Amino acid sequence: MQQPSSSQALAACAAVALLALWSTVSFRSATEELTGPNADVYKIGEQAARFQELASALPATGMVGYVSDVPDSQTLGAILRDGAQYALAPRLVNEQGLKAGAEWTIGNFSKPLDVTQFGKDRGLTLVRDFGNGVVLYRNGAR
Repeated sequence: MQQPSSSQALAACAAVALLALWSTVSFRSATEELTGPNADVYKIGEQAARFQELASALPATGMVGYVSDVPDSQTLGAILRDGAQYALAPRLVNEQGLKAGAEWTIGNFSKPLDVTQFGKDRGLTLVRDFGNGVVLYRNGAR
């Protein structure tokens, strides 16, 4: 077998370099839209700031109850709950009625409503409304 000439080897290296460059540009173009301002359509990344004050009012660990105006069976309800769990970790966020014993219950609401009455209907006492749909209740059954 004949060895390739230095010009053939140089041409092959140049072709590989051009293909790698073209691939990099194509990949960036294809993913630019996915990493832009619409990348986090459910705003999970914003939940840490939204729950920051509430988190400082809760114990650092443990279980907290959870109530919302949107049921978990809807996509928005699941997103709201998961966003709260993400922002409040390592605390365990459970639906209010699932496990008894949580002293604190957080309210996570998608629209304005009477949060005091909402809590009373569920045996909860409003402790503080943090705004932006985030409230803290104390479990009245304790």
